[in-house]
Amino acid sequence: MRKHLLRLHRWAGLATAAFLVLAGLTGSLLAFEDPLEAWLNPSLFVVAPQAVPMRDAFELRELAQRAAPPQARIDSVILAPQPARALRFILAARTVPLADPLTGQLTGQPMPLDVDELFMNPYTGEVLGTRLWGRSLFERKTAVSFIYRLHYALALPAPWSARVLGAVALLWTFNCLAGFFLTLPRQGPAGWWRRWRAAWRLAPRGSAARWSFSLHRSSGLWLWPVLLVFAASAVMLTLRDSVYRPVMSLVTVTQDAWAGLPAKPFDPSQSLLEWRAAHAAAREAMAATAKDKGFTVIAQRDLRLDRSRGLYAYRVRSSLDIRDAAGSTTVLIDASTGALRGFVGGASGNALEEWLGALHMARVFGMPYKVLVALLGLAVAVLSVTGVWVWARRRGAVRVRRRAPRAPSAPGTPTASDRGCG
Repeated sequence: MRKHLLRLHRWAGLATAAFLVLAGLTGSLLAFEDPLEAWLNPSLFVVAPQAVPMRDAFELRELAQRAAPPQARIDSVILAPQPARALRFILAARTVPLADPLTGQLTGQPMPLDVDELFMNPYTGEVLGTRLWGRSLFERKTAVSFIYRLHYALALPAPWSARVLGAVALLWTFNCLAGFFLTLPRQGPAGWWRRWRAAWRLAPRGSAARWSFSLHRSSGLWLWPVLLVFAASAVMLTLRDSVYRPVMSLVTVTQDAWAGLPAKPFDPSQSLLEWRAAHAAAREAMAATAKDKGFTVIAQRDLRLDRSRGLYAYRVRSSLDIRDAAGSTTVLIDASTGALRGFVGGASGNALEEWLGALHMARVFGMPYKVLVALLGLAVAVLSVTGVWVWARRRGAVRVRRRAPRAPSAPGTPTASDRGCG
């Protein structure tokens, strides 16, 4: 079994090495995504704090909508702006009603957008600029967002990005488990712990191949718990509905209020609640839900309109959310009536997903954890490179042995064919 597991570990590592090197290096940078954006694009992301209060959140959304291109729509209100940061509005494409030639049913065809983000000063309402997120690595405004696209999607279009990276995440998780097992000493006489302890140490001397193998094995052991967390969270982020939740449903409960909310047919005459009215209805629904489930609302986050499902999503940070995270407790209300249609937060599975996401994206524990994640990204790249290096050296050694001429057999020594070996 050990021999077959080693072969699987080797080939899975070779198949994912290039992807993990890229993911590790880009992940090291993205641990500091917000500081990097502010450093590269201060004119978009940074505003000077002022003594006057910020403008009303709903007025700012209205100003942003007026400044946006005609084919764009802003379907969110930011309810918790930061004092020294600009507001970043996501632009959604307006839809053009088109009739299906077979059924005659109206469908929405999105209009093309040249930009999809708009930045605004929350004190004055001044538009600071726009950009197309993730467009190019070689443009200052979009370099960091392009690195993000490389990290989570290899800059590939959906659904291929999720399929490729999901397969890499699954193989990475398998390799974490297999690699740990392969470090365990074989069963034998006493001294098992002493023999395993050698696997945790970096060989101080020896050939380059031996030192690389020692580095690969010992660093993998020391970082194993953290690597497993990041591999599992990568599966969750890429294959949440198809793999992660079905597997985790065997051991925990996850609330998925979105699953039971099918998309609505496109209706250009659909009557929606005005933003302030929707906010009031959502706050009332959140207060009632908090009383019923026994949690406390700490701060608001945002209010978003999902036109495809005909609902508003109101997010807050509550006592159900993990400490230091932005918060993901959400109520879903009908966009036309304000009636409660769903709630997300509090289940053990949701808390686990929130922890995995926050740990993976370095959104907890402040700057020390960001530094740790950056170093871990470099370690993932080193593990992948040393794994390939060890394989290449050993493969080269095997080829040399196969090509070397065999010494002649002594007279009377039976050959392989004489012994019945094919």
